[in-house]
Amino acid sequence: MSDYILYVNKVREGLLFLLMAVIMVACSDDSDTVGGESSMLQLVPYSQEMAEVSPSMTRAVSLPDGYSPYFGPNSIGVYATTASEAPDKVRTFSCVNGVWNSQVSVTNRITYYIYGYMPVNDNITCTISKLTENDDYSKGAILSFTDLPPVMAGDFSVVTGVKQVSSANPTEAVNLEAGLFSYEGKATGSNFVCLMLDHLYSCVSFKFLVNEVYSQLRTIKLKKVELKTKSQITYPLTITLRQKPETVLPGYEPYTIQWGNQTSKSNDYVTLFTSEEGELLPMINNKTVDGYFAPFQDDIANALELKCTYDVYDKNVTTEHPEGNLVRQNCEAVNKLPAVVAGVNKRTVLTLTVNPTYLYVLSEPDLDNPTITIGN
Repeated sequence: MSDYILYVNKVREGLLFLLMAVIMVACSDDSDTVGGESSMLQLVPYSQEMAEVSPSMTRAVSLPDGYSPYFGPNSIGVYATTASEAPDKVRTFSCVNGVWNSQVSVTNRITYYIYGYMPVNDNITCTISKLTENDDYSKGAILSFTDLPPVMAGDFSVVTGVKQVSSANPTEAVNLEAGLFSYEGKATGSNFVCLMLDHLYSCVSFKFLVNEVYSQLRTIKLKKVELKTKSQITYPLTITLRQKPETVLPGYEPYTIQWGNQTSKSNDYVTLFTSEEGELLPMINNKTVDGYFAPFQDDIANALELKCTYDVYDKNVTTEHPEGNLVRQNCEAVNKLPAVVAGVNKRTVLTLTVNPTYLYVLSEPDLDNPTITIGN
């Protein structure tokens, strides 16, 4: 898919991940095992490719047929429940060197109900419970989160459906459907299941490049990108997941989300990108950095603030200094963003251009103290 540049134009795209999970023989000291012959749940994920959308088009985005392998960086948390019991804590899938590691064990011929989310980290606390005291996990589950921040570096998603398939690369139609969470354990080495995740946060993608004239005079290395909103209030979130009934009545929804009242405050920036040495910014083929924010309040989307840190080099290239001489270190540019799209599964793309302070003067102080502008 060709890369495309948008200035203050917004693009809305549905974000959907399709993940393939395969069960393989392994052992672990920190796993959930329910008697009998068991095997470990091992992820082989695939990310559904995004459709390219022209900014002048207003039609709904349709997703293409192809999928791309997904190897993180987000970890995935899974509760593999039986009808009556849930594990005492979420189990984590993480990807290391292209291989997904598992802490989830399932048993042959046992029916499980798979609920989960991503990412898993120390700042996100989740508990699972039944829909009501009289229900069991075959009916659905409630995932309760505390202290979710309004801005995150990683995407936040929830498992909305699963389906058992014959292999890690199934030839049959998968036909994933939201609201179906059951999975039956099979004999060792023959268990495969697809997971579908919906994204619950909005995304803002920053595309960085250097002004064409300025790039002939100075080199820029991006060292850090940080994002915050006016007050980093954290919120509890409740996700109610409902198994699809045999007879679907009007008003059925596979899942609903409910944000609670603020729980604490912290006005720190969230780091989206960092590089100790700095990453060279191009004039074309933009460097892209993504950030995510809670979409339920306009005062979050309308009050985002971006801080960028970068080094400035001249063009006196030598063997000792192939990038040029460092003329200013750790420049900072702070930009209040224009209003971005706030909505579940929505993405706004903004292009940020490094310019000299006064483009048409180009004196030495102006060259060595560049700013970042949004748009042309």
